[in-house]
Amino acid sequence: MTAWTLDDLRRLDLKYAEEGIHVHQRPFRAAMELLGSNFVMGVGGNPEVKPIMDTYTAMVPEVSTSWPGAGIGFAASVDQVRKLTFPVVFGQVSLQPWRVAGFSSAEEWWNWCRQDRAIAGEVSLAVADLHDFTNGLNEVEQGNPAATTLWCMARSNLEDVANTLPTTFSHDSVIQPICMVAELSMKAALVRDGVDPESFRKGKDGHNLSSLARRMADARPHRDDRRVQAVVGALPPYVESRYKPAGLKRLQVVKLALGVQFIAASSLRRIASADLALQMETDEWPGPRQPFLI
Repeated sequence: MTAWTLDDLRRLDLKYAEEGIHVHQRPFRAAMELLGSNFVMGVGGNPEVKPIMDTYTAMVPEVSTSWPGAGIGFAASVDQVRKLTFPVVFGQVSLQPWRVAGFSSAEEWWNWCRQDRAIAGEVSLAVADLHDFTNGLNEVEQGNPAATTLWCMARSNLEDVANTLPTTFSHDSVIQPICMVAELSMKAALVRDGVDPESFRKGKDGHNLSSLARRMADARPHRDDRRVQAVVGALPPYVESRYKPAGLKRLQVVKLALGVQFIAASSLRRIASADLALQMETDEWPGPRQPFLI
């Protein structure tokens, strides 16, 4: 049996932090490093692997909450926000919104939705948006590198909102990443269609979201266009919001966050085949989306 102590795990954790290893990857990495050639997983594997990984997780609880899955987003019940971790899916799988939202049962999810069909429908559509953004990006990421970079930056800002908004007291702090999700995803769609990314830096409309939305709609008209414009029209000025509060209530910020998640998904629905939202919007439930208002 390989000898190791908690101090060994602490030493490795410091090393992994300095190397930039993601937290969720560290227990597995530690087991490999401590056991060396004796590291074996699966049926008939080394029984020492699990104790190392379990002890590491107990030492660093963030291991359990930092796994990124295939993508990260959020859903809301009024102004209660819940982080969504979209699973890595193989083959044909029926996605249940309550599972994606991390609830232990459909009943627990229904209660969180205040037993309100409209709220439950909005949560389901938020899951659809995350599905379409995640799978759409996966489908196109080997294409235009500049566009992929912009979509990945939009995804990073979306994750920042998902990690912050559920528990933050100062909701003004998430206005910047909210605006960036919209800006970066629309620019990505335009770059994918041939726009020079450098043109955004040279022109005066680099942060003009209404202009970006119109250009995206002109390039690839879509059923989402009217809603995209409604969300963009409600967003506070990006530059001004850096220096002073936007004066929005938490509920308004939550609605804007869901709105830009929709825009990110829409930017890829125009290009990729992933469109779970269409299935939901044309079904009896949830049905068509409600008008966007804050």
